[in-house]
Amino acid sequence: MDNVFEGFLVHSWVSQGQFRAAGRLTDGRSFAIVDRRLTSALIVGAEQEQEARLLLEKEGLGFHTKTARSFDGSPRILFEVAPNHWEHGLRLLLSKGLQPSQELPRPAEDYLTARGLKGAVRIEGKPVAGNRVDLVFAEPSLTSSETRIGLHWLAIDIETARDGEVRAVSLVTTRGGEVLFRPDYVDEGGLLEALSARVRRLDPDVITGWNVLDFDLAHLAARYQRWNVAFAWGRTDEPVEVRVKTAGRTTAVVPGRQAVDAMRIARMSGTRFEDQSLDTVAAAVLGTGKTVSLKGEEKLAELDRLYSQEPKAFCEYCQKDSELVLAILDKTGLGELTIRRASLTGVSLDLAWTSIPPFERIYHLELAARGILPPHRNSAPVSGAAGGMVLEPHAGVHDGVQVFDFRSLYPSLMRTFGIDPLAHIRAEGRAEDEVLRAPNGAAFLRDRSQGILPGLIDGYFAARMEAQRAGDETASFVYKILMNSFYGVLGSGDCRYGRTELAGAITTFGRKYLEWARDWFLARGMTVLYGDTDSVFVQTTEDGTSLAGQLNAELAQTIHAQYGVESFLELRAEKRYRRFLIPRMRGHAEGPGRAKGYAGWLENADGTLTIDIKGMEAVRSDWTPLARRVQTELLERIFRGEGNAELERWRSDLAAALRRGDLDNELVYRKVLRRSAEDYTANQPPQVKAARLLGWTEQRGRVEYVITKEGPRPIALPGLPPDAEHYLQHQVRPLWESLVDAAGLKLPDSWDGQELLPF
Repeated sequence: MDNVFEGFLVHSWVSQGQFRAAGRLTDGRSFAIVDRRLTSALIVGAEQEQEARLLLEKEGLGFHTKTARSFDGSPRILFEVAPNHWEHGLRLLLSKGLQPSQELPRPAEDYLTARGLKGAVRIEGKPVAGNRVDLVFAEPSLTSSETRIGLHWLAIDIETARDGEVRAVSLVTTRGGEVLFRPDYVDEGGLLEALSARVRRLDPDVITGWNVLDFDLAHLAARYQRWNVAFAWGRTDEPVEVRVKTAGRTTAVVPGRQAVDAMRIARMSGTRFEDQSLDTVAAAVLGTGKTVSLKGEEKLAELDRLYSQEPKAFCEYCQKDSELVLAILDKTGLGELTIRRASLTGVSLDLAWTSIPPFERIYHLELAARGILPPHRNSAPVSGAAGGMVLEPHAGVHDGVQVFDFRSLYPSLMRTFGIDPLAHIRAEGRAEDEVLRAPNGAAFLRDRSQGILPGLIDGYFAARMEAQRAGDETASFVYKILMNSFYGVLGSGDCRYGRTELAGAITTFGRKYLEWARDWFLARGMTVLYGDTDSVFVQTTEDGTSLAGQLNAELAQTIHAQYGVESFLELRAEKRYRRFLIPRMRGHAEGPGRAKGYAGWLENADGTLTIDIKGMEAVRSDWTPLARRVQTELLERIFRGEGNAELERWRSDLAAALRRGDLDNELVYRKVLRRSAEDYTANQPPQVKAARLLGWTEQRGRVEYVITKEGPRPIALPGLPPDAEHYLQHQVRPLWESLVDAAGLKLPDSWDGQELLPF
């Protein structure tokens, strides 16, 4: 067993007729795989097998055959040929009137799929010493593994002059960091050559940084090209390839490694921050930030000064950015989460936080294990489906409210009713007693084992529960968000499995059982104040856990009686609010409450109370810090039971402090321009006007400004004081009126002498 190893495939690709892969072994050594046993399949119907065989043999194209089934169940024959012969074989078959599949093969992915490989692999073979890796395996035996393997991360950051010259590059790993400083080299080309050598010596698996793809690597590619220096950072002689895809999204192929943008990970993981700048995220996560916190022209001028007068401080600034990135990935666990998502789904690290590629990869692996071919990409439009059910909100302040939540509702529905692309296509033409119909009319095979997703989700639920028992929060989170992504994927036209009827089956079942839960509570004399997709808000003094148990038992009986299947739906008592507030819809003095926005006085396990806000201004970054603080404080005062007189005194004190300028540090709007400032013509919102005052034309990003009597003013251009009346009327007043109204308190007849306008 001396020639058996465990490793993680960091990158796999095809070059010069070879399957190539590279990664990291459990003992910390880097490795590469080279295999010429590559094939691409020419796929024809079974009825065309003999004709296709004769044509390929006559042409002298070597092949071997496999049998499979199409997605709808028809028999297929796969003629596996060398990848460089596939296109010639396709033209030959088409010219003779045959109808082979014309979907382009993906040799590297096909190689992995045929062997059932994802991230971790078991390697059997005799290695030899490598040049840019420690070991090289030629045509080894590869099988899937569950071993967890730590990868080596390298964070980089570049600093550039105004003319684009690279002034410094920081390289930071968990073992330390360094900075390559432009004046230490003859010219920029010399720095770039040294940089390539240093990256190869460090031999990272993952290269990361903040905005590293759209800026650092894209800029370096242009500078390497300018100096005619090889961008040789990989584990082979092949250069780094930077590509700009649709919507301006940049990717980078570093042979044998992965380029993963830490900023994208933070954004795509769903973690919420004020904005996506490194300084903001570092402050929120680490409590620290950059060594230079200036912005705009002031920042550029200060960096110019440091570069010429204090080079040590300049290099420390550059290195700090890379250190912050690794610290954020470590503190949040996002680095490890990325590896675990890639290991579970089989996609590369740079795609780990996407939704469609992981789903398709997982599904393809399951199909391959059954000898079934994936369907062609869907040409029919996919309209998605109606959203989750929303029960009418009851505006006002309510005492003793409990939140009951269906655990992983959409995956549980797929699991219970066998909602699955394969089970759906194979249900066509079947007898009614063999299928199960969703409320939207979509049919699925009643035998759950004939589908893919029910069994897959069974395994994910079990694995998540085991992870929770073991205290592995990372694994638990990975399984949860992966399962929860399946509904969105099935409703997307970009996914080859996306179908309107699949998404509709899920949402209509969801609506059905949310209404069922509502009616169950109402039948027991309880008040249902609100409900949204998978949650029901119930005013009750009864024990929530006991109620949930009773409901689950009756729901299971109901589902079995109607559909003859086992229910995996589970309602849990999730939260308990001592007091709970739903505001009215804006513009309605009476009538229903506002959906998607509420707040409560949450009872914690330790007996303490905290303000819990969902969907309201206090948790939205496009409102000022003043508005967010005012709303939170006003909610707490209302929940404590303060009356009109107390609230009026507080409001008057607030207005006086605002007019004195005591609250100026809470008045900054922070908004993001997702288009360049010059793209806004007819409609110019305040953030665009502020950006133009800064001289922005093509630039995009976050703009910070205050509203003065002369309009929006960037904080980088001080001089005019904020307009206190603007903030009273447009930030404080709307929040005050909506909450005081919901609390049933008396609204003032005027707002500081001004007649109250309709909402």
